[in-house]
Amino acid sequence: MKLCHGGSCPVSLMNSRSSELSKPSVRRNPFHVPLRVAVLVDLERTPSAGGHVKSWERFADAAARRLDSEIDLSVHFIGRENVTEELSPSVRFVTHRAVLGTHLFDRVEKAPGHTDIAPYTRKLIPHLADRDVIHTTDAWFAQARTALRHARRTGTPLVTSLHTDVPSYTRIFFEDVVRKLAGSGRISSLLLDRWRIQHAAQGYMARRLHRYLGACRWVLASNQADLDWIRETAPGSRCSVLRRGIDKETFHPGRRDRRRLRDVHGIALDSFLAIFVGRLDAAKKAETAARAVRLLADRGAPVHILFAGDGAQRHELEEMLGPRGTFLGGGIPQRELGWLYASSDLFVFPSETEINPNVVIEAKASGLPVLVSAHGGSAQHVTRPGKDGFLLEAREPAAWADAIDALRRERSLLRAVGGESRRIMDSQWPSWNDVLFEDVLPVWREVSGRLAPRSGGGFRESFMAYS
Repeated sequence: MKLCHGGSCPVSLMNSRSSELSKPSVRRNPFHVPLRVAVLVDLERTPSAGGHVKSWERFADAAARRLDSEIDLSVHFIGRENVTEELSPSVRFVTHRAVLGTHLFDRVEKAPGHTDIAPYTRKLIPHLADRDVIHTTDAWFAQARTALRHARRTGTPLVTSLHTDVPSYTRIFFEDVVRKLAGSGRISSLLLDRWRIQHAAQGYMARRLHRYLGACRWVLASNQADLDWIRETAPGSRCSVLRRGIDKETFHPGRRDRRRLRDVHGIALDSFLAIFVGRLDAAKKAETAARAVRLLADRGAPVHILFAGDGAQRHELEEMLGPRGTFLGGGIPQRELGWLYASSDLFVFPSETEINPNVVIEAKASGLPVLVSAHGGSAQHVTRPGKDGFLLEAREPAAWADAIDALRRERSLLRAVGGESRRIMDSQWPSWNDVLFEDVLPVWREVSGRLAPRSGGGFRESFMAYS
């Protein structure tokens, strides 16, 4: 087992920059006309949707709570029916039925999140016609591709933000489909090992992303590493960091209640409880966490794991773990999820495909120590390994089992790390309102030419210096 400590960790990390931007005051738009923005999220909005969807739900909630009408915001999702949901007179969710939805391919391989893969969706255009800014959240699917064509034709400023490592997901998805259709024999080896079609697919998606970023007025990256990559690969792009917010009341250590876990889910009080939150699929490496706990159970360790999420691997993992695993499915309300985090002993997350995972922030806000992969976006949230979380270099389930076993024997260390995690959330971490009005709104104003003046120029100067 090799846990990453101090300066030995190779991952470049970024601290929260909550103090780098002056917080805008609440006041009426000096132009007397709201800034009209369409945000396009090429995923289904369901109770079990992941952090990409939930982030924009939180941003919309923050905008709807404003007492002024500074923004007229429409957040567009993919769905089974065309529906508009008004959050306030100036904020709404708009759901569009997919033209060519990925539900069609569920019999081959269940997609991690359903989208619309049509090259163009004409019915979106009326929703974009009166917008001052269009903000996409991907570069590959129907709404984003339609927005790019519309922006080129009309000159409407196009902004995008990076939320998901779609090229990596594509590689993993291709691997799973080939193995499911061709098994592990000669054909599978030819396609994956010799021709490496999964890597070709990943490269194709990465090239499309690069071209898309070059067409945008502004790019919002989720971490410093992605920001550096954008500046290197698309030097003409204007870019800045989009942080993740947190609801510090919903996710709070005070929600801990192990007796309720015992009464509701039958989890013994003396079990060391690990929790995994996210989709149960190959991309999230849920199987790594499950196998680690199974190895510990076989050694006789009193370890239990709680899975909050659903996915293609659920049945397989249930059979693997038996009574040592509890599976709650997806669509868990946020307050219920806050209780589950706070009542656990360790958050375990081997995923390497994250860009900026909400679940790690939620766990830390709940006072829960986190054990995450040193590879990928989760690592940025452990700024002092051994003090505010733990990073693991190794990828094998046996190494994760050893790490979990070592930490369960160090209860005082876990309590200290959980306490430090919460202290960081209290003192440094922004709310969703902060992120919307400090990270996102200044970009929309800038690209639209509607950057409002602030007294002394401090807000404008600090934002533009960072970008």
